[in-house]
Amino acid sequence: MTDHVTLITPLLADSTDGSLIARVEQALENLPGPWKVGVSHGKAVGWFVLSVFREDGFECTLFLDGPLQQTAVSIRDRLADALQRHIVGAGPPPVRDTGH
Repeated sequence: MTDHVTLITPLLADSTDGSLIARVEQALENLPGPWKVGVSHGKAVGWFVLSVFREDGFECTLFLDGPLQQTAVSIRDRLADALQRHIVGAGPPPVRDTGH
């Protein structure tokens, strides 16, 4: 990890998670930080739960449930969107009650 990204969950020596961590670092390199990152395995094989934190109170959890969601570009785009909502004070899109 770098000064810009700190891993807060242990990475086992025989783990294959290293390539995912490298993609996370790449995704965060141009987003203002510093960042704290946690990675855990989902219930299904190949799924990950990525949690990222920043000192200004930004927190985001992403479910990376397949190879397309685990690319640096996908991670960066999803985090940039969440970060933009955080900066402007907007939450996630509202859930609409259809009244049924």
